[in-house]
Amino acid sequence: MRNMRNVLMTPTNSYIEKQSNNQKIPFSNVVITRTRNCFWGREWNTVDIYMAILYTFLHLLALCAPFAFTWDAFWIAIIGNLLTGMLGITLSYHRLLSHRSLKLPKLLEYTFVYFGLLAAQSDG
Repeated sequence: MRNMRNVLMTPTNSYIEKQSNNQKIPFSNVVITRTRNCFWGREWNTVDIYMAILYTFLHLLALCAPFAFTWDAFWIAIIGNLLTGMLGITLSYHRLLSHRSLKLPKLLEYTFVYFGLLAAQSDG
């Protein structure tokens, strides 16, 4: 929270006029005093390198998709996306675990949480 105080602040009108080189967010009183560079301006750790290699490989693998297309695989992908995305992430992780706004029998709760695990969204 301490870092956010440096990035975003609610200034007075005189401060906005004095700091003309800062960016103002449209339709608000918030002025960005400094920007973060999340990609090029920081050191990459081993997890960043691993994820960059993984996503590059997945995108290269996607180039082979038109040559391996079948309708059966298409429908399996759609059903898998519905199970992991809709039931696993949205219903289970968000409604059930985050907000506790859903009551399910334990077996169904564990099943939906497992679907969320299969979505490979990590913990962050």
